[in-house]
Amino acid sequence: MTQDVAADASARFIPPTPAQLAAAHDIVGRFAKRWAQPRAEDLEELMVADTRNLIPPMKEPADRAGVIAHFRQVLQQLPDLRIAVERWAPTGDAVMVEWRATASVAGQPLQWTGVDRFCVRGDRIYEGSVYWDTRGLAERVAELVAQAAKKAH
Repeated sequence: MTQDVAADASARFIPPTPAQLAAAHDIVGRFAKRWAQPRAEDLEELMVADTRNLIPPMKEPADRAGVIAHFRQVLQQLPDLRIAVERWAPTGDAVMVEWRATASVAGQPLQWTGVDRFCVRGDRIYEGSVYWDTRGLAERVAELVAQAAKKAH
């Protein structure tokens, strides 16, 4: 059984073509540049207009306008949010990007890690999903806010 699982997993790897590898390298570099000093509007050039991206806490995937609106709100709440690429890997037209996010909450530093998985057509993302420990992050944010409230009283 274990050999069957390993063989199945190996068969699912789709090596990128040279063009897909070049596109992956390009999009990861532009992703890193945009998130080093993010502005929601600057994310537009990473996506096709009808992209389908699912980013917590979204319940349904959003198109490019929805993604930009989402990050506009996120950056209002976390104006010093930065995301740094830790490592990445392509498979077929998909790219997995492991990242580290940093921001301040209630005047205290906060960091967490996550993964973006996006599919690239040409030089733009046409589909994406983002993964991180949303519960763990929410608990840490709540703790920092509670600590700040205690200090204020």
